[in-house]
Amino acid sequence: MTPDGFAFPEDPEKLVVTFDEGVPVAIDGETVTLLEAFQELNRRLGAFGLEGRGIYAGPAALALVSAYEELKKVGIGQVSGEVGLVLHHGNAVVSSARDERALYDFTTGATFDRSVA
Repeated sequence: MTPDGFAFPEDPEKLVVTFDEGVPVAIDGETVTLLEAFQELNRRLGAFGLEGRGIYAGPAALALVSAYEELKKVGIGQVSGEVGLVLHHGNAVVSSARDERALYDFTTGATFDRSVA
């Protein structure tokens, strides 16, 4: 339930979370501590009506777990890379995930050069 007169933004917002060994270290290229990442994401996600399940008004945890899980799918070894999120009408949807050390490039479909293995 939203407060009377509260309106969610109509236009989606995009953001990029950078992870280093599984820890969020930047949002949209701005370096943040773990606490700052949670605070910033809670602020931005809250504007779109997103609330975390099991954690009252803590949408950052839900979004970070989703982003981390998606990054694990494309990553190798330690989970480091960038995950794009789109915020819109109470949802935070993963739009992209990139790990420079990944063996498969999802944008081009290219795999690593097996001759160097």
